[in-house]
Amino acid sequence: MAAVSEGFLAGKLAASGVNGRLIATIGTSKTDSQIPTHRRKIYDELRQGEAVQMEFIEPGWYAGSLRRNRMAQLCDILIGISGGEGVEHLAQEFVAMGKHVIMLDLNLGSSSRDGSGGASRLFERALAAPNDFFRVENSASAQELLDRTRTKEGTEPAGKVVQAILKFVLALTAPEAFYVRLLNTSLPEFSSVETFFRNIVDSVVTELGYKPLQMGVGPNEYAWMNEAIFDSLHHSAVAIVDLTTLRPNCFMELGYALGRCQRVILTARDDTNFPFDAFALEAYLWSEADSIASRKKKLLAHWQRNIAMPAIVKPRKT
Repeated sequence: MAAVSEGFLAGKLAASGVNGRLIATIGTSKTDSQIPTHRRKIYDELRQGEAVQMEFIEPGWYAGSLRRNRMAQLCDILIGISGGEGVEHLAQEFVAMGKHVIMLDLNLGSSSRDGSGGASRLFERALAAPNDFFRVENSASAQELLDRTRTKEGTEPAGKVVQAILKFVLALTAPEAFYVRLLNTSLPEFSSVETFFRNIVDSVVTELGYKPLQMGVGPNEYAWMNEAIFDSLHHSAVAIVDLTTLRPNCFMELGYALGRCQRVILTARDDTNFPFDAFALEAYLWSEADSIASRKKKLLAHWQRNIAMPAIVKPRKT
């Protein structure tokens, strides 16, 4: 946190970007009282500078599992250092969502003296089965990239370890943006939707660092289409949902994504009449009359406004 604060105050890091604020975290009613006195200035400066997205769980809900589940939804990569049961559970949450997990070999113990070895144990497991923890581009060696991050119990120079981690992160496959849209080529609206996705959405998604994922495009790894749709949607980092023509399957996939608290970007052609209050779920209503540049600009603005939207339903206190 100190390094982030230093970069932020020096103007090297922006408070927020198209994908949200510089820092996203989960708080409870006890968070403020748990800030150490010597860290209070850093905490206050980052929050006053609008660099922190703080999402709070229900008062009285202190269970770490709730916070870890939401953190896994908000983030794309987990880098684990030491720890115990909490780090191990967080790794499980990230893996279950199809997200990258990088564990370091440094063992500093666990504050609660629990777990079965924390990050350092998972580091060894990842060396043996890297595909269970992360995916890298075809030209990279997963095991070698991880092995080069060894701290050797803190004896390696910090700069060397940092460079190895950065190289590792850059070799990871990009998070996926799953497309929910009209795919029936026989419908008159198909050409309009196809043009919007190919000329606008593909470009914006790629610029933001995501890999477009659409059914029927690219190699097929599934025997059944329904399995392909929901498995891919389940493990995507963000869902781009276009409701032009109000297809039932699109609404089903939208509901699945919202129910899982995934990040959702909602769009539709401007002549679409939503069967629900349009203000309940904000959508970008695109117009074919607008230029490509104009539609890209509007989609980016809509993305920035909605990408960090909190979960629509919070757990009830019992």
